[in-house]
Amino acid sequence: MTHSTESGNSVLTLSDDFKAPDTPDPHWQVVDSKGNTYLLQKLSIKGDKMNRKITVPKYVPDIAKVQIWCAFAETNLGEAVFEHPVK
Repeated sequence: MTHSTESGNSVLTLSDDFKAPDTPDPHWQVVDSKGNTYLLQKLSIKGDKMNRKITVPKYVPDIAKVQIWCAFAETNLGEAVFEHPVK
């Protein structure tokens, strides 16, 4: 998982070796430094493709953790934690 800034926007990118979980409804989810969670885009898209890169909405103040969240089972499938929250 990497964080970058493109045109003033926070962008999250999965590593090339990331394997999509075999679950019915995996999504990107971020957690800010105050513990608020933001359910974002679906990870899997039409066909066998994946949203490997997303732009974080401006209303998310910072990012402390990135989680892969199964919206169907309402469970955390894995997460990456930043040493210091990123903006």
